[in-house]
Order: sequence, then C-alpha cells, then structure tokens
Amino acid sequence: MTSLSCRNLLLTLSLCLLTACGGGGGGGDDSPTPPASSSSGSSGSSGSSGSTGSSGTSSSGGTDLLPGEYVSVGNCVPFEGSENAELKIFFLNLNDAPYFDELVNDAVYEQFQAIPPFSEYFSHLAFYRLDIGNGEDFSCKGLNKGLNGGDLLQCDDDKIHQAITAQCDVSDVHGLIKVVFADSSYGGSAGEVIYVGSDSGKDLATVLDKQTNTVIHEVGHNFGLADFYGGGINKNGDAVEGWPSERSREWRNLDGPGCSKWCNSYKPASEYTQSETSVCPTFTTRDQCVSHNRLEDGDCTKDENGVYQCCGWSETKDDYFDSNCTPVWGTEDIGLDCEAGAGCFYGGAYGNNSWRPVKSWEDSIMYGPDDSTAFDSVSERELRQALTCCASSEDGTAACESFRAEYADFLANEQLWKQRLGSCGVSG
Repeated sequence: MTSLSCRNLLLTLSLCLLTACGGGGGGGDDSPTPPASSSSGSSGSSGSSGSTGSSGTSSSGGTDLLPGEYVSVGNCVPFEGSENAELKIFFLNLNDAPYFDELVNDAVYEQFQAIPPFSEYFSHLAFYRLDIGNGEDFSCKGLNKGLNGGDLLQCDDDKIHQAITAQCDVSDVHGLIKVVFADSSYGGSAGEVIYVGSDSGKDLATVLDKQTNTVIHEVGHNFGLADFYGGGINKNGDAVEGWPSERSREWRNLDGPGCSKWCNSYKPASEYTQSETSVCPTFTTRDQCVSHNRLEDGDCTKDENGVYQCCGWSETKDDYFDSNCTPVWGTEDIGLDCEAGAGCFYGGAYGNNSWRPVKSWEDSIMYGPDDSTAFDSVSERELRQALTCCASSEDGTAACESFRAEYADFLANEQLWKQRLGSCGVSG
C-alpha cells in the first residue's frame, strides 16, 4: 500500500485522537472534534472499584492508585505472558471478526514483542483472547461496512465491559487495555476501548498490510501519545485548528513553540525562512492569506514532494508567528539543541496550534503506522517512562514518585477517556 493511498484512506477514518492513522491532506471544511468531547462508546472512563489503596484525592473525584495496584484477572488465562503481569491486554472477537487470530498474533509478536520500548517490557504484558460474538447488542456502528463503507467501528463501551466481566473475574475493567476486532472499515479508534476494523471482503495479506502497527499505535494513545498528522486542508482558507492549544500541548509528545519538552532552544519566527510557506505570516489580510498557492476550488498546491504550499487564516494570532496567517502545516525545524532524533515542527493533533518532534509520515508510528516501523525518540521516551513507573517493580521508587504524580494528573485532566494505566491514575 503506497503512502499516498494510505493517507487518502486514513483521512476518511479520522476521529480526533481516536484514530489509528491519518493524514495532513484532504479537503473538506470540517475540522475534527477534540478528543475531550468524544469517546469510543457511551461509557466514558470513570474508573472502577477494583483498587483499594489511596494516596490522596484526585481532581477527577477518584483516589490516586498506589504503586503495585495492578488489575487482577481470574477465570481467564492469558495465551501469552503471566497472569501476574502488570499490564493486561484483552483482544476481543466481535461476531467472528475476519482474520481475528492472525491480527492478534501480528499485534503480539510483530508489534509488542518486536517494537521498542514495548519489546523491552514484553514480560510485563499478558495477552488474552475472548470471543464476545454471542448475539449481544453492543450498539455498534460501522459493522460490515468494508473498505469504502463509511463509519469506523464504534460500540458501547459499557456493553463491551459487561461481556468481559461475564467471562472473567476482573478487579477493575477500566484498568485493562481492550482491543475489539470486527468486520469493519480499516483503521482504528482509541479510547477506553480500542476498536480495529478487519474487512472480510479482502484477503489476509491485504488486511495485515493495511493494519500494519495499528494496534500498537492505538495503545500509544492509551499511554498519552497524540497523533502527529493534520486534519486536512480547509478549502475556504480557514486554518484547521484541531484540538485547543491548552489541551493538545499537554499530550506527552506534543508541545508549544520551541518544544521545550525535548529541545533546549529554538530559532525565532524571523528566521523561519526555509520553506515555501514561510511567507504566510507576512500576509496581513485574510484575502492575501487564503489566496496564496490555492487552486480555484480551494485546494492547496503541493511541491514535488507532496508538501503543502498554502496558508491558513485564524481569527486569533498564532503565538509563535504573531500573525493570523500561518502555514497550513509546517516542515521547517525550529528546534535547537534537541534530543537525538527530534526537532520541532509546526502542526499536530490534527491542527496547526501545537508542535511535533518529527517531520514526516515515515518518522514515527504516531504519524503513519504503516509508513513507519518505530516510534520517534520522544514518543519512545514517554512510553518507556510510563512502562517503568506504571507497569514495573520500579513504580514505587523515588525516581518514579514525581512522574507518577504528574502522570496521574495528566490522565485525570487531559486524557478524559482513559484515567488508569497500570498502577498510574485513579480508582473510582
């Protein structure tokens, strides 16, 4: 599958943060809904009653989890890993999902066991298979739609939880990582429950190819990682704003201008001169801005490498460019003295109001899962820290104390649909 066809396909599957792959292309005038106002299903992520200890009251109304407070599972046996593993991942077969076993095996052995940092913590993971296709009504949409069928798979999370607890004795169902497979359009959506589509109308090789690294990408969202790609180009010239800045920049792998989370300095806007769109902040009227490098129908022109060359207009001034007119997507690195493998590029979380550490699709699984074979350095660092302090025997060490407190606050206040990860987060 080519990068271009993947991007065109994945744009149609974009559901805010709740999507597996996506792209900075497209053409509609609809901006994605911020993840804070959406979740996969109707249940939200309010925590559960399985944990007994507390170290204080969280702003979400629950109590902070203590080190070692991991979810326990009885009556069900993992097919890979120990029942005492800190993180438990459930693969759920909804209505005899096509190629379910093959997709599960690919996720476990070609993704979690093969891709750092999960591969380094593989012994801390336990994997379960459950068949939940027994005629229950899960209020799903997007079933049996096929590649061009429209809706991405989405069900009622509460009913999915009930199907799990009907078979397994789970201390806190919200503490599991849950991945539902069903006959649906390709792609995935993350939330309290992760949904992944598999098209019965295609052969196994095609399905596996189109869903390359989708599961591990979606699980990355559960760990607080945002998507890097854009939400499309508005033909009317308005900037695609994506998530609000105050929320998008809190995600572990996005930041504000300069990317201080992983860079020590950055070049000023006056030196943003190395790309075709560097002229955008000089336009002072909307007409000037939205007419630059646009076709008559509003499409944005691209260079020979597929890089967008037009501008977008916002009613408020951008806090880096100090202008209402900005590039629709940035490929110019402003980062200075950054950690190895990282830079600072304009755009992320579907819009133009946050900054990402990598430039292109092939640079990270959080940008283009089927274009990349690894996480970028910043995403990998954040995953490793969370695995160490939320899902290993090191979670009670002094080195993890401040991280756990900060991460619990992030889960409670920013990742509103997933408030527990291993021993980090809150119980209800």
